[in-house]
Amino acid sequence: MDITSLKYFVKVCQNNSFSKAAQELFVTQQAISRIIKNLEKEIGAPLFYRDSKGVYPTELGKYILPKAEVLVKEFENFVAEINDMVNKKKEKLRVGFAPGTLQVLGVKEIVEFESKYYDIEIEIGEYTDVDCELNVLNGFLDLALTVRPKDEKRFKYYHLIKENLIAIVNKNNPLSHKKSIKFEDLKDEKFIILDDTFRIQRVLMEHFKKAGFTPNVYYKSSHDLNVAYDFVELNKGIFVFVEKLTHVEKYNNICCIPIDEPDVFWDVGFIVKKNTKISPAAEKFINYFLSKNRSRTTQSSN
Repeated sequence: MDITSLKYFVKVCQNNSFSKAAQELFVTQQAISRIIKNLEKEIGAPLFYRDSKGVYPTELGKYILPKAEVLVKEFENFVAEINDMVNKKKEKLRVGFAPGTLQVLGVKEIVEFESKYYDIEIEIGEYTDVDCELNVLNGFLDLALTVRPKDEKRFKYYHLIKENLIAIVNKNNPLSHKKSIKFEDLKDEKFIILDDTFRIQRVLMEHFKKAGFTPNVYYKSSHDLNVAYDFVELNKGIFVFVEKLTHVEKYNNICCIPIDEPDVFWDVGFIVKKNTKISPAAEKFINYFLSKNRSRTTQSSN
């Protein structure tokens, strides 16, 4: 006995006719007759008797009818609720990612979030750190994952991760033999750096200044990290970058040296416009990944 059999049984009772029930259900009369026959066989007793005016439920059929009507109605309501939940208008969430941050957050994790919160539709885009801040301020983005902003008067910042920085050097550079270095070890070097649209450059410049020198810049790159790696491969300078985002496996003449400074790191988190109410979707997104990162940190420390 299934809900379809009960639905067909109820329709026949309501119409006192197999043919009329078939029309309402958009099936053939033969299909309804077959299903009712199988239902009677499963129950072990007839559910209808027939005369010249139509078909009518037997005493057993009369007993089953009100209960079947309740079950069919509840099932139809259940299906309607599910359809409403799936098809209702989704809340859009516009998220910006600074270069490298999407890689750290994880594309797979974003898909998992969308599967869990099917009522949220995410629009994502990659922007420079500066553009992430501007787009959050002008309302083009609901939130962004980027380097900690210097001016926190205009942003609410939710710290997510800290990653170590490294010096990417040519193997012919004497520094390549060191297990770790400090910024003061770099004062006589040439540098390949990223332009000022990357907030990491502001952090590096502050540390260069603390170490007592202004970097000698050989090349300033806008976005293409491969160009920076190519120049290091040709021994034209040193490139300081985030350890987790560095991929130099295909380069034979490059090595990565940890920077041993306690306050040197890539601090990344979510920013939203300050003094603005955070949307429920944005709040769910931020809390989901903050919680996920806390769990990951706890597991790695155990």
